[in-house]
Amino acid sequence: MDLDFTSAGLLSPASFARKQESIERLPVSLVSYLNTKPLIYGLERDLIKHRFEMRRDVPAVCARRLTDGEVELGIIPSIEFVKGRGNWKIVPDLCIASRSTVTSVNLFFKSGLHKLKKIALDTSSRTSVALLKILLREKYQLSPDFIEMSPDLDLMLEQADAALIIGDKALNYQVNHKNYIDLGEEWHDMTGLPFVYAFWAGHEYSLTPPDVLAILGSYQLGKKHLPEIAREFARNQPHGWELYYNYLDQHICYSFGGNEQNGLLEFYNYAFFHGLIGHIPELSFYEY
Repeated sequence: MDLDFTSAGLLSPASFARKQESIERLPVSLVSYLNTKPLIYGLERDLIKHRFEMRRDVPAVCARRLTDGEVELGIIPSIEFVKGRGNWKIVPDLCIASRSTVTSVNLFFKSGLHKLKKIALDTSSRTSVALLKILLREKYQLSPDFIEMSPDLDLMLEQADAALIIGDKALNYQVNHKNYIDLGEEWHDMTGLPFVYAFWAGHEYSLTPPDVLAILGSYQLGKKHLPEIAREFARNQPHGWELYYNYLDQHICYSFGGNEQNGLLEFYNYAFFHGLIGHIPELSFYEY
């Protein structure tokens, strides 16, 4: 996916600001996790010409804003694409996926998995909740009770036998809590496929080809600056930057190729079979 994005208009921040004055702004909802930062690197730094007005939310809120028409585009959890009912499109070539271990979607537990009776859920993303339920039923033949809680591992494990935590908190917790399973690894072990957690999606007619090129160009810049992204993120985190760089470089896959699409459709098939979604959506992509 090494495209030439010079036509997308790489600009200095000052030149960009002047050009933006006459451009209609497009509201966009972004997930505020580390794994989205390479995707939005060029956009949030105004290194590439775009017309997006960016708002930061947790994944579930991104999907709600898109559903309610508050934004035209968002980085949404993959299961939320069902809500578009054929009226949303996906930005091609890019997603947030893992080909095996993801390290940021974990089920932490007190003792053996087969003893689980109650699980506390971080509901920031319905995709991870659905993935957990599928894995428990298909791979472990478990149907525990679930409760929703804020993602505080100690409090969750006081109330339940295990805790699902996603995102940056999961990445940090796993350093000191060794009893956990990685849901990306579990999915790959069961299916042999990548798992797609999130992707850019928007209303059918919201994006023009230059908009799509701006998004793709933003990532092309971001992937060249992973060490910088990791170092900047680590300034306000409990661990060294190498952990966060390794996460972005070795565990997160941003390519939305054929294998990733097959993994996503397999997830939709399982989710439909288990009654977690009402239909299996067709993948429809913006053109550029």
